[in-house]
Amino acid sequence: MKVAPRMERDAVPLANKRAVLVEAGHRCAIPTCRATTTEIAHIVPWSESQDNSFENLIALCPNCHTRFDQKKEIDRQSIRMYKHNLGILNNRYGEFERRLFEILAKTGERVFVLGAAGDLLVANAVKDGFFEDKHVEGMGFQVQSSTGFSKNFPMTFTYWVTDAGVEFIRRYARGIDIA
Repeated sequence: MKVAPRMERDAVPLANKRAVLVEAGHRCAIPTCRATTTEIAHIVPWSESQDNSFENLIALCPNCHTRFDQKKEIDRQSIRMYKHNLGILNNRYGEFERRLFEILAKTGERVFVLGAAGDLLVANAVKDGFFEDKHVEGMGFQVQSSTGFSKNFPMTFTYWVTDAGVEFIRRYARGIDIA
């Protein structure tokens, strides 16, 4: 019996590893997992593609990596969508918004309150119609000057997750295209 020659596998370039880990925030790229221990996985297996490019790599925790590569519980199209969605999220939303999407995906909550400057932290999600500021009166910081200037700065912000926000978060959590 003749054994097929074994291909020598090239190491993933350090710059590509770093870029993939940064893209996923050094967490598993699957939004319902987000474990902090990660491995670099090939979307199209190296044995088929010999491709160590950034586009063909994704950060997965050991459990999700096994579920994808060996158990085939996660299909390739889903992994591609997680990679695609990471690109959109990272280019549009700040770290706080991304973490809030994850929490809301897990809890299903529709109302949340943020402290001072909370409006800045979710500005893009508000602009995109995912959250609505309910302008609930609460604590404020009153500033007055001797020249007559007076302004009350809100110290809390109460937001409602809109129907569009619920759908966006649902699609994000399930690995469906969020574009």
